[in-house]
Amino acid sequence: MTLHEPSLLSQWERGAASQQGGRHEQQDRWGVFQPPGQQGLLAIVADGMGGHLEGALGAQTVVDVARNFIQNPPDSLRTDPTAALDQLCRRMHDTINDHSETARSTVAMVWLDHDRAHWLNIGDSRLYHFRRGRRLMRTRDHSAVQLLMDLGEIDESQMASHPAQNRLYRCLGGADSPKPDTGHFAVQSGDLLALCSDGVWEYVTEPELWTTSLANGPAAAARTLTEQAVQRGGTAADNATLVLLRAHAATDESPPWLRWISTRLASLFDRDRR
Repeated sequence: MTLHEPSLLSQWERGAASQQGGRHEQQDRWGVFQPPGQQGLLAIVADGMGGHLEGALGAQTVVDVARNFIQNPPDSLRTDPTAALDQLCRRMHDTINDHSETARSTVAMVWLDHDRAHWLNIGDSRLYHFRRGRRLMRTRDHSAVQLLMDLGEIDESQMASHPAQNRLYRCLGGADSPKPDTGHFAVQSGDLLALCSDGVWEYVTEPELWTTSLANGPAAAARTLTEQAVQRGGTAADNATLVLLRAHAATDESPPWLRWISTRLASLFDRDRR
């Protein structure tokens, strides 16, 4: 008899919120999508670029393409998620260019399938992975200040306030082909994933992402933290968008071999009683 270890994760508690801040227009977009009749979850945050109206068009195009993609996902989303997300990224890039010559957007997205997370990012919207209050990873920004940090010219705490913070060298849209970063990691029960635009991470600390989500749940935490971000940013606050996902274990967390033994013992006990 061969026993296969199933995922221990049965659901994701989720929350999302977006604030316009002090800007004249909301150019952030977000989405959380599930394939029809299938397991899995695709979460995405996009921050538009390209000036008045065009930024919003770029970000909205990213989310629209993701929604259409997940309605009829390719087989590779299960067999080779990295390749599938790269295909989705290129589709977003091409569709933005079909709609506009000047629209641009960042993107941070994660595909959750059982206990694996597969991610892709381009620009300075971020994905964070926390476990027991500790940051295990964050995506790397494609920005001038990230390069300065990599060179040791500044530390991470200085990135948000640096004058060159908004200078990006990669995005979706434009003449250059997209060059996203990709990766994957295992997820455990209790883990927290946070996707956000720079309007959040500039003003909200990593400990606040964890503690607020733990205390209030992802839905309330997303609202609270985006409101805090724009309040701290003042009259010039950027758009602030945050998606929070917290993993929950299945009701029965015992491994399958233990469940099988328990079932057999119970059956034998009942037979002896008869």
